[in-house]
Amino acid sequence: MAALAVATVLLPLVAGCGGGPGGTGPDAKGAKATAGQQGAGKNAGQGGGAFPDKGVIVTASCSVPASKPATVTVTGWDPATWEQTVSRTFTVPAEAVVAEADDVASPLVELCADNFPGVGASEDGPRAVAATRLRQLFDKDFSRMAVVLIDRETEATGVGYVDTRGKLTKLSGAPSDDFGDTPREEDAVFAQNGSAVWFTETDSSDRVRIASRSVAGEHAVTEQADGDGDYMDGAGLALAGDPVRGLFGKEVRVSPDGRKATAFITWQGYNVVDVPQGSALLKAKRVKATGIPSEADCYPYGWVDDTAVLCGSRLGKAEDPKRKNSFWTLDTSRLDGTADLPKGALGDPIIPATDRKNTVRTVSQDGKQMIFASLQGTRLEFFVSATTPGATPKKITAKGADRALRVGDVLEWR
Repeated sequence: MAALAVATVLLPLVAGCGGGPGGTGPDAKGAKATAGQQGAGKNAGQGGGAFPDKGVIVTASCSVPASKPATVTVTGWDPATWEQTVSRTFTVPAEAVVAEADDVASPLVELCADNFPGVGASEDGPRAVAATRLRQLFDKDFSRMAVVLIDRETEATGVGYVDTRGKLTKLSGAPSDDFGDTPREEDAVFAQNGSAVWFTETDSSDRVRIASRSVAGEHAVTEQADGDGDYMDGAGLALAGDPVRGLFGKEVRVSPDGRKATAFITWQGYNVVDVPQGSALLKAKRVKATGIPSEADCYPYGWVDDTAVLCGSRLGKAEDPKRKNSFWTLDTSRLDGTADLPKGALGDPIIPATDRKNTVRTVSQDGKQMIFASLQGTRLEFFVSATTPGATPKKITAKGADRALRVGDVLEWR
């Protein structure tokens, strides 16, 4: 394995924020840290049973007390009653990277953003739909969580995972005694089948390599892709497809079939990317990407099916009055690579135009429903709606929904 140098890649602190010239997303941030453990129940940390394969909304919140280890709580909620059905708590190891101050990229830093003592709540409401990499912090059944580990003395970083019992398994070896660069492994995410932890490493020439390590004791690094990391600040690693490939880019959201992804590409704005046969850095001229026409005014929240993207206004203020604070879909199969918006590609508004600030929190696995946060002045409410044009939003009144949706990130709606 090549000698490594100090990394230059930092993940954004807020899921859904724009990165780089020409693109900005809705500024939807997390809530205050003191609420971070609200989802924890009597079964927290004890497994609490298996997460259902369907009919559950999964949320994750992070608590970073001043004098205790940080914890991550993953909770399953019944979307009909908003009662908690299962909860698991991961104790974050002391050597794990959890704060931006460590200057090391990890999805865990993003999850725990705004959860430190003294950090206030945002006036813009909850975060938007979690980026793919946040879901992939965990394996499929949320029994293990990937972590980036740091040696505070040498600042060398490696990867591993922690289970709900608090057991830490390190997948990276100790730094070599030879005279060489500092190992720098970051962006740890889990293959959903639990077979491996994937990560990035950066060498002294800022070249980024995507790699993986098996959790079965096979610690050899398998190189998947590499390339110059210029203009990749704010990027993160997401996994797509079968066999799995790593996509290193900004605001990556993978389609349900794993064949496409939306991503922000510096100097090009938001794009739809064909997932390549191998792992890749999502940057200009490195992958097959189709720009989303500016006329679509699309900030991509996620996918409603294998080809249609759920959009909100890219700059937070739609030019079309009928789309003010609404959402719509974009049929990416119709995009032809030109700057013009093809006829029929843009769907009609889904919810009525309003002066409320609305942020999509999650989309159901079948893409037919969504839950969004609606901020009216300082009042924050949550609504469920179909994703078809002309839908009538229905206010969610269950008390559990406020606890579930106000804090942290919604990882999945199975």
